[in-house]
Amino acid sequence: MHRRLVFFVILVIALLIQLTVAPEISIGTVRPDILLVATVCWALFEGPGQGALFGFSGGLLEDIFSTAVLGVSAFAKTIIGYFCGELRQRVISKSVIWPIIIVFFASILQELIRFASWTMVGLEQRPPFSIGIIAGLALYNALITLAVYPIIGRFAGGEERALMFQ
Repeated sequence: MHRRLVFFVILVIALLIQLTVAPEISIGTVRPDILLVATVCWALFEGPGQGALFGFSGGLLEDIFSTAVLGVSAFAKTIIGYFCGELRQRVISKSVIWPIIIVFFASILQELIRFASWTMVGLEQRPPFSIGIIAGLALYNALITLAVYPIIGRFAGGEERALMFQ
């Protein structure tokens, strides 16, 4: 029961920050994706199943509260959550650099998945594919990882998990 409560609270807080704070701290057209960072961090502590569940839940909530096509963010974040959880089992390091690198590449992958999904369904009003904006988003999300990762680590995992990337 405790794990489910922590899962729910972190998910809701990440969603609220995504909807209220992220637009205010945007740099130009680049707005951080707090839900993506939280998904990656949760997956790195909890593994692929929990990462996929967190990504799906966060992505679906994001789709519901935005004007985006329903399911695209849920799909992208589910894939990201699962594969980042798989990385947890394969990367053994105590460096804080790994979560930052993983979030950087997960940000790029999410945008590629979103663009491919919009293209497959023939969405004509999709945002333009801009390498500069995607690179800026990836860098911004990577920097935010420095704040989000330790917070989620404090609540998500036990002591052995908290020491994984320190």
